[in-house]
Amino acid sequence: MYDMRFADLADEIQDPRLARLYDYWLERKGSRRYPTRRDIDPVDLRYVLGHMMLLDVLRDPLRFRFRLHGAEITSRVKYDLTGKFLDDMPDPAYRDYSIARCKGLVASGEPLVVRRDRTVADMSCPYEALWLPFSEDGCGVTMLLCALIYEDKRRRPIR
Repeated sequence: MYDMRFADLADEIQDPRLARLYDYWLERKGSRRYPTRRDIDPVDLRYVLGHMMLLDVLRDPLRFRFRLHGAEITSRVKYDLTGKFLDDMPDPAYRDYSIARCKGLVASGEPLVVRRDRTVADMSCPYEALWLPFSEDGCGVTMLLCALIYEDKRRRPIR
């Protein structure tokens, strides 16, 4: 049986690297609801690795810890969150948005594509992000992968 949710999401993805990553995630999960972390090989993801974040989902209380904060993202935002909690993000507004986004992803368990503007160093930086859930037990979301691609050509100063 073909699941239309996945076809609809694939049609929403604009960046070819994100489309390729989504296809990889679908292939790795197979007929299961989620792939496990062991199902992905970072060598296969070289084309997007610097744009990736991996977040461990911790429970009681629900929190998110960065296992990886990609080099391209770190270079753009001028901080590295690898090994730190999402609560440690220095931008309060974006931190609140990100925590709410992660909580929503854990609750829904569904992949998601997002296009948004973010202010970084007084510049408006549009991006496209693909959020993908992973599970070690096949039931609950235990890890989130986000690949975030900034659209450099559209950066503009905030007035």
